[in-house]
Amino acid sequence: MKTDTRHIVVKTMLNADEFLAFERQCQDADISHSRAIRDLVKHWMHRSSSGLRRERPRAGHNLAMFPGRRGGAPMPLRL
Repeated sequence: MKTDTRHIVVKTMLNADEFLAFERQCQDADISHSRAIRDLVKHWMHRSSSGLRRERPRAGHNLAMFPGRRGGAPMPLRL
């Protein structure tokens, strides 16, 4: 019995130009649509897991936040 049976369907929406270009590429390479999409997914997963995609820092303050009185007005003395 095959253990790698494919039974999950993946759908996408393409416009006519995209589909015709995809169809032409599949015919030139003599592969099915499913095989082409599987190859694209495998390539994309391998590329993104290899560390090429790096996290960017969040937007926000990048300066140190000091207390309000540091270098500012002197603190009043309590007697």
